[in-house]
Amino acid sequence: MNSVPRFFAFAFAAFCAVSPARAELQTLHLTMPAIAVYYAPYMFAIEKGYYAEEGLTIDATMAGGGAATPALMSGTIDISTSPAAALTAIIRGAPLKIVYTMADRSNYQLWSTQPDLVTLQDLKGKSVGILSRGDTFEIAMRLTLLKAGLPQDWVSFTPLGVGDQVRAAAVASGSLPAVIVARSDVEPLRNTPALQRGHLVVDIEKTIQWPYTGVVVGDTLIKNKPDALLHFMRATVKGVRYVKAFRAETIALLRRREPQASEKQFGTDYDDSIEAMTADGTASDAMIQQDLDVRAQILNIPKDKMRPIDQIYDYRAVRAVTKELDASGWKPTK
Repeated sequence: MNSVPRFFAFAFAAFCAVSPARAELQTLHLTMPAIAVYYAPYMFAIEKGYYAEEGLTIDATMAGGGAATPALMSGTIDISTSPAAALTAIIRGAPLKIVYTMADRSNYQLWSTQPDLVTLQDLKGKSVGILSRGDTFEIAMRLTLLKAGLPQDWVSFTPLGVGDQVRAAAVASGSLPAVIVARSDVEPLRNTPALQRGHLVVDIEKTIQWPYTGVVVGDTLIKNKPDALLHFMRATVKGVRYVKAFRAETIALLRRREPQASEKQFGTDYDDSIEAMTADGTASDAMIQQDLDVRAQILNIPKDKMRPIDQIYDYRAVRAVTKELDASGWKPTK
């Protein structure tokens, strides 16, 4: 996974040598599942003109991983920022690759909404609210069940749709027995009857470590448009570095996109996310393999029948642009 094949080296050389202003403008269609710190790098790369500098126009829409994955497979979109949700399809042979890993854990928590639901064992036969089927919320719940030694059918899942506020509202209303939320979603509910009635069942952020969020693309983009992928990753890495450098600006951007959320809520999200973000956009083979072993158990696939890591992950582009940006000394400015 550390080598850079010749076609990628040639594409990267051309990418560095050709002025972006002269490059042919390309439109890439991208999906994001939520307004959150982990997706701010893409928003900043658009706002700050990083993608435009690379000759790219990004058409970004909101969609959960359960919807984004089939859209990516059909060619309706070019890039999904829900790689964990796409992993099952990749394991089963879908021609996709994870090319960037944003974090090494999620900031999720599992909350019950009823006073008698205190443990995972209490949730037997109950429904858990998530964003969409097959998304990271569902996968996180399944990993939690597996770690606890509970069967995968211990709970059922209810999709609530895109938007952190939707899941927080489900906790507040008690409309479902349990809901998975980001830790920041809980902040507005402090000292309210909702949290007094319910319970924190599992702090998934502290118990489950796995390659979380990032970028997944089709094999055709990697093979046929390696230059476009390099341009996209270079601008995205700049966006990540901007987010890491500027806390106040990141919170302000997110509040413009979701004004009903408080500064404290996004501040909590920021602090959690920055702590979990990877240093270079990659996960170690050991962490990836651990995740794949868990997926194999979930999917009832023998370990020796699982696809190898290099058929699932492809970090060549992010490694190339990270090396180039480090060598140039590039730093974000406000």
